Amino acid sequence: MEKTENFVAYILAPTKKKGSPLADVNEFIATQESTVKKLIQQKNGQLTKTFIELGDNRRSRHPWPELESAIAFAIASNAHLVISEINHLTANTSFAEQIFKYIDHTSTPNATAGLQLYCCDQAYIQLDNFKAIVAHAKQQRKFHGQLIKEGLTRSHSKSGNPNAINVINKVNKPKIDNAIVFSLILAPVISAYRLQGLSQRKMVSRLNEEGFTAPEGGMWVLSQLQKVIYRITVNETALSLEHQCSKLRELSQTTEEIAEQFNKLSISCPFQNNKWLPENILEIEERAKLIHEILELHEFILTLTPILEKYHLDELNEDVFANELQSAGIEIPETFYHTVPPNNATVTKD
Repeated sequence: MEKTENFVAYILAPTKKKGSPLADVNEFIATQESTVKKLIQQKNGQLTKTFIELGDNRRSRHPWPELESAIAFAIASNAHLVISEINHLTANTSFAEQIFKYIDHTSTPNATAGLQLYCCDQAYIQLDNFKAIVAHAKQQRKFHGQLIKEGLTRSHSKSGNPNAINVINKVNKPKIDNAIVFSLILAPVISAYRLQGLSQRKMVSRLNEEGFTAPEGGMWVLSQLQKVIYRITVNETALSLEHQCSKLRELSQTTEEIAEQFNKLSISCPFQNNKWLPENILEIEERAKLIHEILELHEFILTLTPILEKYHLDELNEDVFANELQSAGIEIPETFYHTVPPNNATVTKD
């Protein structure tokens, strides 16, 4: 008879907003509990204990007491750890450090073989890649902070070559929508503010106090923040539904059929009509594709930093740049309009 495995659940409840009914928080918790139970049933396991973190805990000096208790209990009972909704918390240092304790335990002789970390909202996050994801998030957060404070336009001059981005654009013009880029950059900051329970008006004040540049430059106003939050929501929706859309496409479902299915499943629609239309499906598919292109371009730019730092303003021309790319074994991603041929150093020029 197959042995039943134990699971410990951790649920992070939202901060109760002033004037909002407690029933909203209770409903959220009930939904998360249902999600956790479904996952455990799929694994043929049993839930031994559930830990619920109240939103107000995050404002204390010790912000994750229930997470700490959940991990201690999971370690003591050699149980799998299930997080109902991790969201952007891989970028939260104190949260990640608690998870590290559980990961470190799984590699000890006392740990049951095969222990796993499950994140219901982001299934790709597991024990074997959690630390890498956290390290990447930390690097991204550092980069994002610098980029926003200096402004999107001025930020590229950090490399020591103020003309560097112009050289890159001469070689290959990237397909980038600045508004989407800005929303991707700002997402970790907005997420942190949400975890602190800030209202949108307080977020605007905080952004201005901390010196973050508004999308059009200058000081933030509420309407600008609301537009950015809307784009962030569309970005998150596009990425969360990307796999599902792809699977439905493989089953030869039309755009209209996918929209109808999303409505039947009551999948939240971020667009103004609050109901999935065929054009909304096309938009999130295109958005997901664009986000991946932007991230690929971002990684490419980071690989260029050592090359850019070698040259002054006028020394890095197209031929020198192409030769440097070839010497370093760097290929220009397909997300650019033109590409450097893989086996020679010539570059297509406009």
